[in-house]
Amino acid sequence: QPNQIARAAPQLRTTILRTSSPASIHLLSNMTTLSTHADKANLTSAQDWASIDSDGGYAFAPSPGDITITKMGQPVHTSCCPSGTVEFLVDQSGDNDNDAPAAEGCCDAVTATLQAMTIRMSTHAPKFLLLTGSLRSDSCSRRVAVEAGRILASYGAEVKLFDATDLPLFSQDIDPKSNDKVVELRILTRWCEGMIWVSPEVHGNFSAVFKNQIDWMPLTEGALRPTQGKTVAVMQVEAGSQSFNTVNNLRVLGRWMRMVVTPNQSSIPKAYMEFNDDGTLKEGPLRSRVVDVVDELFRYTLLLRDQQPLLLQRYSEHTAAAAKKNLKDTSKTADASILKGLVDPIIIDVRSEKEVAEGKGGEAIPGSVHVPLNVDGNPQSVHVTTAQEFYNKLVEAGIDMPSLSKKDIAFIAHCTKGNTDYSGRCNRATALLRDLGYQNAHNGGSADEIRLALDLIKKDH
Repeated sequence: QPNQIARAAPQLRTTILRTSSPASIHLLSNMTTLSTHADKANLTSAQDWASIDSDGGYAFAPSPGDITITKMGQPVHTSCCPSGTVEFLVDQSGDNDNDAPAAEGCCDAVTATLQAMTIRMSTHAPKFLLLTGSLRSDSCSRRVAVEAGRILASYGAEVKLFDATDLPLFSQDIDPKSNDKVVELRILTRWCEGMIWVSPEVHGNFSAVFKNQIDWMPLTEGALRPTQGKTVAVMQVEAGSQSFNTVNNLRVLGRWMRMVVTPNQSSIPKAYMEFNDDGTLKEGPLRSRVVDVVDELFRYTLLLRDQQPLLLQRYSEHTAAAAKKNLKDTSKTADASILKGLVDPIIIDVRSEKEVAEGKGGEAIPGSVHVPLNVDGNPQSVHVTTAQEFYNKLVEAGIDMPSLSKKDIAFIAHCTKGNTDYSGRCNRATALLRDLGYQNAHNGGSADEIRLALDLIKKDH
């Protein structure tokens, strides 16, 4: 019977291995497959579902979602690499020309990202701030923090265990600079490269003492984000049976503080029974888990601390800053010498049908493409056209945008007049083209201004 074979498998292993025959080894394999609940539930890597070839491939046919992803291809609003990667490499290399090693299109996203992440790996001792959730001088959370601090210090790290005594209850009526404990906590927050949070579980959550310390940590101080991108390990102690409520909630809090919470965690039940007379943790699995957590934090901190300038690049912030810059840089009509120097530019007429018919700003330039900027006839004061909407309009007008080289193609956008005191449509259209990655896009002002700049007056007549 299967159950009898499974129970007998450990005793049979020695006998079968001694025979060393292929048939015996196969028999052992079949019997031991039945020996665990995971095997029986088809959850282990030896099962059919986990079969992957040496190249990491598998035999399953593409799903409908896979096909859609391949068919639709790269979104128009993203570039070759995660946001900020290319710019980061250019800044680090100090080479801003198009031949820079980090220039757009020089390599794939994996190569560029790894190149950016290996520019610097400092070797100074890592710095850790330890926070506990109790004011009691000999509390269990403090004992665990001391144990963790001793381990880190033995690895050569700099360690500071903050004493929350005399830290006032958080209040916006208190000037942070007027209280010594608040100043100390904020300085340590900026100083450290990683943290350990240890809190007792109080009514199913972290303590008020612990949360008060986090409340005094600002998410931002001017342009500085003191906690963003730093590592943190979470641990809890409880008087009763083991619980994970506090460490789970500490993870949420760590994410809210924009920190990297390490995967491992520690929860010590009946903590008052787990310490020796000298305050150290007793030998056993609970102490081993604390070492696991600390070791992991140490490694993660060394791995990530120098990568913050790259890892903290945000698509939303990067695109917002770029859009603001592009709108400013294209606010005035481009110099005639710049327009004349463009090679086979695509001229985009963003006026309305009525404005073109009435010749506002000049007659349409032969060969130009009419792409009204306004969506559904709504002026920009009612609806500001987005980059995606403008891209769709360009495609609908017959421009094969996916085939155009963002590096080489040139655009000139125009409306009824340039150099306005507000963000005119030619200004906005040019900025949107740059938002889409076409940096060789220029504000041409009006049709007549472009004619004059490109010496087209005689050719038109």
